[in-house]
Amino acid sequence: MTAVVLVSTSEGTPAEVTKQMGVYNQFPRGNKMHMLIMPVANGILPRPQGGTITGMFIIENGGQLLLDVGVGKEILICPWSTEDQGLYPVGVIVRIMNIWNHTVADESGLEMPVLMAKLEGRGHARWHSLRTAGTYIYSSDVEHINLKKMRKDYPAISGAGWAPQGGYTEFRDKSDIPVTLYGTDLETGQEVRMTANLGGLVELEQAHTIEHSVIRALTTYGLCTPRTLIEAMSRETDELKKSVEISIKHTMPEVLGLTASGACGNPMTNLAQVYLAQEFVSNIEAGKSLNESLDNARRSTMSQLTDDIGLTMNQGVRILQGLKKGMAHDDTILKLETYKKVISRFPFEPWG
Repeated sequence: MTAVVLVSTSEGTPAEVTKQMGVYNQFPRGNKMHMLIMPVANGILPRPQGGTITGMFIIENGGQLLLDVGVGKEILICPWSTEDQGLYPVGVIVRIMNIWNHTVADESGLEMPVLMAKLEGRGHARWHSLRTAGTYIYSSDVEHINLKKMRKDYPAISGAGWAPQGGYTEFRDKSDIPVTLYGTDLETGQEVRMTANLGGLVELEQAHTIEHSVIRALTTYGLCTPRTLIEAMSRETDELKKSVEISIKHTMPEVLGLTASGACGNPMTNLAQVYLAQEFVSNIEAGKSLNESLDNARRSTMSQLTDDIGLTMNQGVRILQGLKKGMAHDDTILKLETYKKVISRFPFEPWG
């Protein structure tokens, strides 16, 4: 079961919204449709070509909207980006296949009613303008888009139907740099993956940064495009550099490589974990207290890392050294055409 966490609330009735909209989503206006929009905060979207997800909805936070719209009707669900504090304009049209009541218990054991719903993907779509009716969000100019067919002119990778969980970058030579992303099929629970060879297009450090950034774009926006990839790369490298700065300033090797998208596996963070564990155990065996053992292990680990990687004492430079030499990342901004070529080397989705 996939939990879908919503950020919208629903007041009023579809009749009131329909009155303001004029017509509902079943009646297209040319190539455009009127459609209610549901923001999704965790990036979970069903596979557009008939894929299904089963979600748990709190009545006050989206559940009532589904009840009001009803089984058999369609709505557009779009990712809500907490980083941008905005609704991404591309999402998936879903048909409400089934709705039923359920009860869950919170951490304290208190039971609360929730709504379960099965949603079926009907295709990618985008909105061009937004309007509100009460607390409903809707658009009168939603249009279907076939992103797979548009890849030549508008390259994209779809995050709908699967949840990216990680990846790895290999280096054989400059012409052979495979980047693999893996995750879980939201419908079957099975592992899915996709690979692109970025050799001859970017350097190893850039490929490693792209690996992390594609995952971040997919989980944030449900779609990786040149624009979302650039946004994700900027945020990812900023957070990685900040982790280097904090770890050195506060002698905390355990924060190295931690970003909003997860933990980065790289030589510097791997060494930090090994050194920290070894030094901590050594101090404990020497009879030191837990706090003293951890404090000594942290200082020793950072000293070893600084020597191993050859970080300068210049604060600004050592952060960049930590990013590139230690973590094998590169925050160099590439040409837009390069980002398009990078995305084009990945398959559109991890099936087939």
